[in-house]
Amino acid sequence: MTTKQKILNKALDLFNSNGVEKVTTRHIAKSIDMSQGNLHYHYPTKDMVLKALFAQFLSEVQGAERLTDKGFDKEEVIGSMKDNFKIMFTYRFFFKDNEVVWRRLPEIKKTTLDLFNLKKTQILQIIKLYKNQGIFREQISENQILFLAEQFIFSITSWLSAKEYLDQESDISEYYARFTFRIWIPYLKDDEMRKWEEIL
Repeated sequence: MTTKQKILNKALDLFNSNGVEKVTTRHIAKSIDMSQGNLHYHYPTKDMVLKALFAQFLSEVQGAERLTDKGFDKEEVIGSMKDNFKIMFTYRFFFKDNEVVWRRLPEIKKTTLDLFNLKKTQILQIIKLYKNQGIFREQISENQILFLAEQFIFSITSWLSAKEYLDQESDISEYYARFTFRIWIPYLKDDEMRKWEEIL
């Protein structure tokens, strides 16, 4: 493992555990038995550490992309949800401390919002595909489709806060993937509803 990666791994752990504001580069350096000067050789400021972690987060999100022009079946839907929740939980401080990070680094705010707008577009694409394939109920209006996409985005951006109200500590990425997956079920035709319930 490179020195840079060692720094990032420890910074990620500390940010997740203690929050962005409470962690300094001195804390990171001390926790890996490194001089602060040596750490600053690789990452001169905490903001540069945050930027490097965010780039790592984006790379993992892009690497987990499953949507293709050929479609997106229900197994891929729940698999994609699990992948994304696991990645978000790994980098959870970006979501729990988003106001702090966004205030320090507005470019991270812009990129995060762009990412979720892209996710919303992809969700709309999948829903419309399912409606055309007769998987969704015909009577679902365009407004309902838009609401479903927005509800999905709301769910995946607020789940870490909701977690505090639930007694769910084992595999929370699995739990929330199934929770979010269920949002779709009432919109399905009856026979499809049974198929989707089966994989839960």
